[in-house]
Parts: sequence; C-alpha cells; structure tokens
Amino acid sequence: MRLMSVLVLVTLGAATRLVAQQPPPNQATAAVALPAATKMEGFRPEAGTVLVFGYDELGSVGGVSVDVRELRDTRGSFVRGLVVEVTESQYRSERSLVDEDEIPELLRGIDALLDVRQNPTQFQNFEVRYTTKGELRITAFSRRSGGVGYSVEAGRTIKAQRFLNDADLRKLRDMFVAAQNKLQSLPR
Repeated sequence: MRLMSVLVLVTLGAATRLVAQQPPPNQATAAVALPAATKMEGFRPEAGTVLVFGYDELGSVGGVSVDVRELRDTRGSFVRGLVVEVTESQYRSERSLVDEDEIPELLRGIDALLDVRQNPTQFQNFEVRYTTKGELRITAFSRRSGGVGYSVEAGRTIKAQRFLNDADLRKLRDMFVAAQNKLQSLPR
C-alpha cells in the first residue's frame, strides 16, 4: 500500500510539472521564423516598389513539379531560380526553393546519384544524398528487393517525400536543365 501511495505521489508530481510547463490556454506562443536559406526566399522588395513575378511551369513527374521563376522589382533588383513542389498526398505538399547559381551543382548531384548502381558502403543498406540550401533533398537508396531507388523530399520544417524510379529522376533532371537554359537566356 505504501509503495502504491509513493507511486501515485510521484506520478502526480510529474503530471503537475508537465502542466506547469505548458503555456496557459488562449495564450499565443510565438513561432520562430527560420532565416532565409536562399536568395529567392530572402528577396524583399522595398516598400513602395512594384514586384514583377514571372514563371514557367516546366512539368511534373511522380508527384514532383518544377517551375522556373524570376522576381524583379521596379528598382532593378531581382532573383531567379526554381521552385520544386513535392505532393506527398492530398493533405501534404511542400516546396523547396533553389537559387539560379545552385542549379549546376544540383545537376552534378543528380548525376552522381544516378551513377550509384551498387552499395558503396560495407553495410547491408545505404543512402546517398544531395541537399540544396533550401532543403530540396534527393536520395539514392538500397531497395529491399535489390537495386537502387530514389526519393525527392521538399520543405524546410515540414517535409513531403515522393519515391521515383531511374526514368522519373532523369525526367526531373531534364526539367532542371530546361530551367537552367531558360534562366541563361534571360537578359541580366
């Protein structure tokens, strides 16, 4: 009986500490904003300027869509890059931004992942990842059935993920090349 009383007191004490740590009801908690990871995310035109936003939708493959865009203000400041949206389900879709100057390295990263044909480690399972500043993550991984699979993940705080096969990852790469070509054709 004494052991049960001590256990009840300890449990009540722990519960009281948990309740004391929670904010009171109806009190808003401040959300902490992440600092901008890309130039596109950090682009803030000055107050009183007009923002011009242009974009081309380049396509979609396996729940991953890509558009190329430019944001320009009337004072001549601009940023360019990609928006990669990953739709995991009807309830979850997340985006990652990729600056124009990151695209060549992104293409090299995808090429390196496509070159993975066998396990590069001494372990049974593996993952080889490439990640951009804006948290676009592309991964080559070992499949349980053998061979290599790929995933694309987007989002900085909440993530959305889709799985692709070799052909789909190559189509995604082609969209990134089309974006790079479009951006290189634009006047500075």
